[in-house]
Amino acid sequence: MKRLSLIAAGLGLALGLPPASAGTTSPVAPDARALALAADPAWADLLHYAPAPLSGRWRSLADDPGFFLAADGARDPAAELAATLAAVRSPARPEAPDEHPQCRFPARYHWLKSRLPDAGPWLDQPCPRLEAWMAGINPAGATLIFPSAYVNSPASMFGHTLLRIDAAGQSEATRLLAYTVNYAAKADATDGFSFAIKGLTGLYPGILSSSPYYMKVREYSDMESRDVWEYPLTLTTDETRQLLRHAWEIGATRFDYWFFDENCSYMILRLLDVARPGLRTAQRFPLSAIPVDTVKEVVAIPGLVAGASFRPAAGTELAYRARRLSADEMQAALAVADGQRPPASLGQDTRAIEQLEFADRLVSYRGHAGKLEQDQALARLRSIQTVRSTLPSIDVGAPPTPPRPEQGHASGRLGLGTGRLGGDPALFLDLRPAYHDLLDPEAGYARGAQIRFFDLAASQREGHGWRLDRFLPVDIVSVAPRQSWTQPLSWKVRFGWERNLGADRAASPTLAGGPGAAWEWNGRLIAYVFLDNQLISHGKLDKHWAIGSGPLTGLLWDLGKDSRVHIEASRQWFNDGRLDRSSARAHLRTRLGSRDNLVAGYEWTRLDTPGEDHQDRRLNLGWQHYF
Repeated sequence: MKRLSLIAAGLGLALGLPPASAGTTSPVAPDARALALAADPAWADLLHYAPAPLSGRWRSLADDPGFFLAADGARDPAAELAATLAAVRSPARPEAPDEHPQCRFPARYHWLKSRLPDAGPWLDQPCPRLEAWMAGINPAGATLIFPSAYVNSPASMFGHTLLRIDAAGQSEATRLLAYTVNYAAKADATDGFSFAIKGLTGLYPGILSSSPYYMKVREYSDMESRDVWEYPLTLTTDETRQLLRHAWEIGATRFDYWFFDENCSYMILRLLDVARPGLRTAQRFPLSAIPVDTVKEVVAIPGLVAGASFRPAAGTELAYRARRLSADEMQAALAVADGQRPPASLGQDTRAIEQLEFADRLVSYRGHAGKLEQDQALARLRSIQTVRSTLPSIDVGAPPTPPRPEQGHASGRLGLGTGRLGGDPALFLDLRPAYHDLLDPEAGYARGAQIRFFDLAASQREGHGWRLDRFLPVDIVSVAPRQSWTQPLSWKVRFGWERNLGADRAASPTLAGGPGAAWEWNGRLIAYVFLDNQLISHGKLDKHWAIGSGPLTGLLWDLGKDSRVHIEASRQWFNDGRLDRSSARAHLRTRLGSRDNLVAGYEWTRLDTPGEDHQDRRLNLGWQHYF
């Protein structure tokens, strides 16, 4: 048996959809049969049973034979229940107490005892390691943690969910010392393309881990500059202990990590389902479990969430403080942070104190982000803080709390429209399972981030049938505005099939992307420019493929809280002069309600090829619905 470490040990897990019932002819202990425990949804949650997509037969989503005590336990809930009943009643092994089935599967044992109180005798075996681990955590409750999306990390593009296990007697001052239960892919890819491919095909194992909350806050807030939302849950102490028992027993189990369904959020839901039987939260996500959607579902369950609090990231705090400084004050603070000016030269008034505090936080931010050598960062911090310690304290307030994640639009979107394409009347259809684009309302989502997976669009022109306009499994854009104190890189990448050579030609394979830069004014207008590179393949090309590059510029303009305009223009020159392409497009989105938009758009494309100068225009008016 794989052994688990104590508090900060790596645990392992995955997810599954529990069956509502499970018929079987396998032998079951009489008392268990009387209560139909093998068909109990709580037993299905404990073993991660789910109906197979094609056959409908029950099977566990655990990909490790060590998770089962019956030979056919992965597919037979009743056989596994009978084997578990026999195993947990087996004699003690004094030489190896932690290897007893009660210690390996404590959540199962606790549940069986509660459902069969008169089926004893129940002889509790000592489990030293489990007891020490539980005592170290000292659980009294739990909090759902949602770090916001971080587009520059392939594993965190959709956000993330984890649980903080709150200790008995915990206070605001000691909250950071609490431990977390976190599930993530054990990924080896650092780029979005590789991570997407492996994550979509289940090639990563899922790993359950436990670590102090202050380490996760440092990772999310300081290193990745991600805002963190905390949702205290109403789990009792007994429910929280059962959650930890299940985390313990799946810790040594292999689960394949699947990007859209068997992911971090789905496993957190399974832990909640085990803690409080009857929730069945995982059942509400039969196809995908996007983190922000699971947060919305948990918050919507009556009596499960006791509130919400916002923990701003280091970058959010810096942006707030930067807005309080004038241009001259900012330049002086940057000079101190860059080591070009001594801290004492700023003076001793309130404005000087604000500049010093901004410089202090900026140096720390750069150090955590790896943009400044550790020794250099420590030396500058020491110099700044020595001066700051001699000055009085001030209160600059806190960054305003943004809209809560669960208040954002749903991640799926369906669009219908009408207009003209290539001079002909046309109908338009688009479907996006996940999850957000630059024209969508931003409330609850990362500003300037577009993350679309499996984006599908088709059109029907008069005299033509329905034709594919695009199918993009991955389409990611990061528009990160530059500031005087930070100059992030904007970037984009997409691959799939698009109509690259005009409305009369079929969609063809494409791979595109490139670096860029962005700027923002007044919180309402963002301008950006990219070097847009593209590889396309099409039978109409001389060698059936072409590589092109050129500038792409764009504007995002918020007309109000419910409307946004998106304008882009681009020019690409392809290799050997076989193809030049110019394009311009403008789109308007107006929100009609929490789930609906009115959209209008115009697109123009010009293609210059040997012997041909072709232009296409597309005009559409449509409706979008989030689901």
